[in-house]
Amino acid sequence: MSLMNIGLSGIQASQVGMNVTAQNVANINTPGYSRQQVHLSAVGSTSMSMKDAGNGVSVSSIRRVTDQYQTNQIFRAGSMLGATSTSAQQLKRLETLLSGDSMDLSQGFDSFFSALNGASVSPYGSAHRTQIISEAEALSNRFNQLNSSLDGQYNDLSQQRSSAVSQANSLLGNISKLNEEIRKGEATGANTSALQDERDVLIAELSEIVDVRITDAGDGTLNIALPNGQPLVMGNQVAQFSLESDPNNPRGDVLSLSFNDQNFPLDDDIGGKLGALAEYEKDVLIPTQAAINDIASEFAQAFNDQLAQGFDLNGEPGKPLFVFDPENPAATMSINPDFKPEDLALSGDGTPGNTDNLMKLIEIKDQEFEIGHLGSQTLGSAFNSLLGDIAVKSRQAQSDHDAASNIYLQATIEKSATSGVNLDEEAVSLMMYQQAYQANLQVINASNQVFASIMQLF
Repeated sequence: MSLMNIGLSGIQASQVGMNVTAQNVANINTPGYSRQQVHLSAVGSTSMSMKDAGNGVSVSSIRRVTDQYQTNQIFRAGSMLGATSTSAQQLKRLETLLSGDSMDLSQGFDSFFSALNGASVSPYGSAHRTQIISEAEALSNRFNQLNSSLDGQYNDLSQQRSSAVSQANSLLGNISKLNEEIRKGEATGANTSALQDERDVLIAELSEIVDVRITDAGDGTLNIALPNGQPLVMGNQVAQFSLESDPNNPRGDVLSLSFNDQNFPLDDDIGGKLGALAEYEKDVLIPTQAAINDIASEFAQAFNDQLAQGFDLNGEPGKPLFVFDPENPAATMSINPDFKPEDLALSGDGTPGNTDNLMKLIEIKDQEFEIGHLGSQTLGSAFNSLLGDIAVKSRQAQSDHDAASNIYLQATIEKSATSGVNLDEEAVSLMMYQQAYQANLQVINASNQVFASIMQLF
């Protein structure tokens, strides 16, 4: 090969190197960009002569500098971050809700039983009896508002879950399309670095919604699955998430996955935001609402039962003050619309001034009841225990989120050290390619001079 052609190959290779360096510098602030490197190969001799030095240089490939292990660590950390962020947010909202003055059942019980204590001075007085009924109504309203707010959390969970499912399905479709484009590009020898970067960005977004496992298919495509093996993307085949009403919980949803006409029911072990939402609903929201209902039911039933043991101002047996639906006591608790102050059965023997039954009604405050997962507790302490349990879980969730944030930051730093663009390194590369370009121009110039000298001989 001529000296001029060898120099030309060097110029062309240097030009590619400068272009790649420029591309790296231009994308230094592009999210998800992985720097690229030029791989050069010497073009050997074709004449098999010892006097033939070779035929110059060629660009064998432009390589995307990345480490799949580090990329997978980003995906794992992203899933932890998505899950812990969701848990921390939901638990903090619930803690704030339960600790609000208008929702504090412990305060409601204190006010109600304080009104009962006040009536012990004058059990036949209309003012005291009216105050008892007023506080009973206020306590019922607390239960109603608290239950309504918890129902609102179910609606919020459903909306978040629906939004996350839509986003996940969209990401899966786009990842599948990129898989196909990359496969075709790899087959024709095209540079698919930008497409692979875009795919990694989408997988990182998906990993915040569900935990993912990545397998390289060997043809440029990536297979993606859930932790338990349910497929999400295989080549250009893609799964879809769906939500259906939970037959065991009308306010809840059941998450499933369909792939190639196969349906996979999903539990809360799928990680990410969707896993955290399901876990929060199952382990926190449902038991919390069940405990609130237990407190409402046990209190209202115990109070009504004790009223039935006494006598009102007319000497008649006591009738129930509270009415409620046993299937949903907190939401339906209210005051008997026909109940009047004189109907309060505070007497134990029918005498208007007797307070025997009133004392037994007051004792309900210190009586222990079986309250769901909280065990045997008094009414006020049961709510305080519930609030304390939520507060502990909220602090733990925030601590887990802080730890996940640090892990994600560390994984990002490690990946950036490998794949990120370093301006100092790129400056050195640019100088090197520029000098090589100029040196190869000198080679071509020398070839021209030799040729000109030879021509002068004729």
